[in-house]
Amino acid sequence: MQIKLRGYLLLFALLLFIVDTICQFSINTQISFLIFILILFGVPHGALDLYIDQHLHPSEKGQKIFLIKYLANILAYALVWYFFPIIALVIFILITAFHFGEIDWMGNTHHLTHKIIYTLLGFSWILFMLTKNINFALDVFLTMGRSGIKKEEIIALANNLYPYTILCILVLHSLLFFFKNYFFEKNSFYYYTLLQAGVLISFVLFMPLWLSFAFYFGFWHSLLSFDKIRINFQVPNTIKGWSGLLFKAAPFSIMAWFGFAYITFLTLSSKDASGIFTLLFISLSVLALPHLQVFTKLKLKSN
Repeated sequence: MQIKLRGYLLLFALLLFIVDTICQFSINTQISFLIFILILFGVPHGALDLYIDQHLHPSEKGQKIFLIKYLANILAYALVWYFFPIIALVIFILITAFHFGEIDWMGNTHHLTHKIIYTLLGFSWILFMLTKNINFALDVFLTMGRSGIKKEEIIALANNLYPYTILCILVLHSLLFFFKNYFFEKNSFYYYTLLQAGVLISFVLFMPLWLSFAFYFGFWHSLLSFDKIRINFQVPNTIKGWSGLLFKAAPFSIMAWFGFAYITFLTLSSKDASGIFTLLFISLSVLALPHLQVFTKLKLKSN
């Protein structure tokens, strides 16, 4: 269940909160920190997909098929974003809800009910973060200009949904309390889950957007994903073991870094640079679909 790693990450969240409270990081500092963390951990955690597939399907033919399917999924999803942005956004929210849910989950994964619960938790969490930061989210999602959605209506809807997203998270955790023996191997895992949810919710509530995203995606999600891969393939829990995983992720990470740098250059050199976050978001999202398909093939072990 990665108890130690989760504990260290939650302590780091507390430290980050204290430092920001004292220093009051500027927006530029927050964004620089976010970019650094995404480069260091965020992008590489998805760049291990080929490494995962090589272990699951070691034949050379299997690797070629994997690359063809992987690139085809990216292209297909990119086309959906171009022609049907709202549908693409709904797809992204759903797959992200499942993926975030399975990484955050500390319970059993044997039955469909387990998967439904952690997907609902992931969905509630995604909606919580979106409605909490709805103004920024709309700036990203509506830049494409083809959705026909009125910004004022979505802001009003998000403001109404926001308290219910927190309520849904609390209700789901309350439900889990009455069925601890079914959903968790040990009762203590439920209480760890409760503590984890409380810290993460508090962090998003009281921390600036950029630091929240940097911590949740760059540290929390990415490092827990890295660790699940490490456990699955019995990589030593040492500096050498972790650096080895980063090295294996380097080829695809470098390609992604150059891609993001190119998008940034094109956007900043244009007359309207407001779409940079939209393009970066779409770039990350088109990688999320094939990444999810690969990652969920792993048998997620507990430690």
